[in-house]
Amino acid sequence: MESIKRRTLAKYPFFGSLVANLEFQEAPDVLRTETDGEVLFYNPEYMETLDEDGQVFALAHEICHIAFRHISRSEGKNQITWQLATDAVINQLLKKDGLTIVKGAADYPEAIEYDAEEFYELLMQDKLEIDLTGGSYDSSRWEDAVDKQKEQEQKREEEILQELEDVQELIDEMKEKEPAEDEDIDLEDEDLAMFAKKVSDAGNSEDRDERDMEEIGVLPPIIDWRLILRDTVNYGVDWSFTNAVIEDGIVRPALEERPMPETEIVLDTSWSVEEDLLRNFLRECKNILQHSKLKAGCFDTKFYGFQEIKTEKDIDRMTFEGGGGTDFNVATDAFSMRVDNRIIFTDGEAPMPDKTLNAVWIVYGEETIEPKGGTVIHITPEQLDRLINRTHRLP
Repeated sequence: MESIKRRTLAKYPFFGSLVANLEFQEAPDVLRTETDGEVLFYNPEYMETLDEDGQVFALAHEICHIAFRHISRSEGKNQITWQLATDAVINQLLKKDGLTIVKGAADYPEAIEYDAEEFYELLMQDKLEIDLTGGSYDSSRWEDAVDKQKEQEQKREEEILQELEDVQELIDEMKEKEPAEDEDIDLEDEDLAMFAKKVSDAGNSEDRDERDMEEIGVLPPIIDWRLILRDTVNYGVDWSFTNAVIEDGIVRPALEERPMPETEIVLDTSWSVEEDLLRNFLRECKNILQHSKLKAGCFDTKFYGFQEIKTEKDIDRMTFEGGGGTDFNVATDAFSMRVDNRIIFTDGEAPMPDKTLNAVWIVYGEETIEPKGGTVIHITPEQLDRLINRTHRLP
């Protein structure tokens, strides 16, 4: 298997991070190969029947299921039909990329014209002459994996809420012990040291990046951007037309690594939004840098241009221009045409824009908004207050 992995990575080096985090497990009860997103199960006897190209095909096939999130996308679908659809599409794309479909795998040339959802709908509507009854698919692993993913997401959300409550409680305790203005703060104070340790423990979850902890601080994020921006923060592999070829008058894509996704934030800098909230919200958004490039810009009744955000120093140096009214049409027009993620931070106190826009609206306060398209997330004053009031930060 190590030899097969090396040959696969030689052809698809951008699979490296996925392969590094994937467990490979012999499974004699599996007919060929399967994956639940975390483990790749393979029948060693079956792998030995394949030539070297066939072994690379089998491995690349399962990794594509993970890269294209086929398991999480299977929720609510007929599992057997969905697996056949995804197999058919992957196999034709790998074939066009120069590999040979192994004997017994789904081989439907028409699948090259569709994405997985489109081909699935054709199968469900019996618009293709394909027998769905005689296959050897086992949907149990994918069904269990979907349930597990949902449980993990729910658990993580509950952990974040609990961490926020714990940190707010610690801040409240410190407020009660704040010294008078003319009283020197003793940095050796035992209570302060204990507070720093507690805050560190509260924000120090296993999946936090150490560099992120150092630059951003120790408090857990209010928003789990991995969930909100899940369509672009996952593994960046796609079928690209950069090195496409023309066959039979049809442009055929090739499997390539996508550029790092880009996120743009427009900040409402009207008179009703305070600068402290803007700067601390950007610190919260800096977690996005683990998965995406980041730019931020200000607007009121006009847009003042984007500034690139790479570190917290960029946030500290950022100048917030504006102070007039609020025109959300200006905000929606400010985004680049092909940007992956659009985020609008505002108090929501203005009429909604005329155009439909797929954006994440982060609303500070209790204003109810109903934009055309996108997602609305409310952040309470208490949540942002805990950012503004964090006067003690670990080095």
